[in-house]
Amino acid sequence: MTVINMMSFGNSGAAIADEQSSTRIRKYNVAQKLQVMGDSIIYGGSGASDFIGDLYTEVQEKIVNGEGPIGLRDSYGITKNHLFDKKNSAKNDALYANAGITLEEIQSGVLNSSGRPLSEGVKTAATNIMQSIDNAYDVGILLGGIEKDKFEIYRMGSDSSGGRIVRPYESIGSGSDEADKVLSKYVSHLPRDKRESIDPQEGLIKLIEATNAASNTNIGVGGTPSIVFIDKDGVKRPSENQCILASEIVEGYVRSLLNKKFVYNSVNELIRGNGDFEKIEERMKRNATSWQQLDRFLRGYKG
Repeated sequence: MTVINMMSFGNSGAAIADEQSSTRIRKYNVAQKLQVMGDSIIYGGSGASDFIGDLYTEVQEKIVNGEGPIGLRDSYGITKNHLFDKKNSAKNDALYANAGITLEEIQSGVLNSSGRPLSEGVKTAATNIMQSIDNAYDVGILLGGIEKDKFEIYRMGSDSSGGRIVRPYESIGSGSDEADKVLSKYVSHLPRDKRESIDPQEGLIKLIEATNAASNTNIGVGGTPSIVFIDKDGVKRPSENQCILASEIVEGYVRSLLNKKFVYNSVNELIRGNGDFEKIEERMKRNATSWQQLDRFLRGYKG
């Protein structure tokens, strides 16, 4: 279970993800859902974490070992092609192990060894096997980076969907429904001429707010948020403590316990300026309308 939110601010952009992953009976707050591909592309995946991690590693090797720099669009093409190849390989292995046939044979409808048509029973079994692989590897991938001086977002799914996102944000994962409520409301209230150049300070607040909303509401979304910011100067990856404090500050702002100026400046300093989280935390205590109330809220008290 996941939420990954990505937004273009024009000539810069950012992505935020939760770190919680789960099985049928356990949850783990250790998932690394955001990675940097090449030198300056954000990679985020929702779905089977091992599959997404292997996909990233294999594509990263292709990019690093390639000749010359590879841009965002080409990285999208390489990732999408490798995603399909990887899923087809899993289907081929499962078909051969469970039905004694290959993916090529089910696609052609005949056995390569004899040229005989496949029986209806084999076709039905193969369809069920391939559907189980589709379900197991139902993933979504977001890529974001600077392309022609603008932060662009690309999305792909294992169902062959995908392409460049024309709106300034995208959200994937089980928590995307709640996150989208925050992000779509924010973007829809912006004048059209402002949607191409969103204030990075404000955009970061909304991305964190959307991620917090998903974490507060959706099962399987939570843990320490991971944040990556990219502009012309490169990639910025704040520490876990900086991300936690930024998330707490935005929660305080949403609850009207911290003022806008402090929140915007502090989150910007934490994410883009490598701010000292201990000093900023002390300032948060002084700036809160009621530190006792905010402290209790952040620790889970009801009142």
